Amino acid sequence: MVEYKHYVRSYEAEVLKVFTESFVDYPLFWGVFKDRFKSEKKLRSFYERLIKGIFRATVRKDDCYIGIEDGKVTVIVIVEKPSDKPVGFWDYAVSGMAGIIARIGIRDTLKYMELSDKTEIVVKSIPKPRWHLYFLAVDPKYQKLGIGSGAIQDFLIPLVRSNGGNLITVTTNSEKNVPFYTNNGFTLIKEETLEYKAKTIGNWSFRMDL
Repeated sequence: MVEYKHYVRSYEAEVLKVFTESFVDYPLFWGVFKDRFKSEKKLRSFYERLIKGIFRATVRKDDCYIGIEDGKVTVIVIVEKPSDKPVGFWDYAVSGMAGIIARIGIRDTLKYMELSDKTEIVVKSIPKPRWHLYFLAVDPKYQKLGIGSGAIQDFLIPLVRSNGGNLITVTTNSEKNVPFYTNNGFTLIKEETLEYKAKTIGNWSFRMDL
């Protein structure tokens, strides 16, 4: 049985480990910078710093919940309420990403942020107030056990409904996630290809009307 609670800093080390491992090889975080590093070790180190900074910047503005089972964090749910302000450059800068910004340069950092913003253009164009599932991360050791589906069905949907919401959106850059979201009640509203310099990544946008 997974117990959900608000994220607090005392769980940071465990949560960052789960968050980082669950998004290994995720195209938006990994693929766009892959060619900048000559060794896998340096790329891996960069990736870990990047994903940790993204997590810390995101939880400055959005609600983060953790699911605990047998005393361990197994799932992380980060959701943006209709009233939340977007995560901006300053949030990244003060969230441990100064070294990342220095490594890739301000120009490329802003290009990356622009790419990240493009992934949500479709869902942000929806005029109806919406709750956005920003991140759903399941510890790899607990994947394919129904924990991700449970996080949506048993936690996220009741959370949104109890707060008067009736629309949830989500986007993904990984094609393998598409059947997961459709099987959990989301409707695919657009499939597209986004560009970052000479690279391309897929982008799938979904909505769920409650």
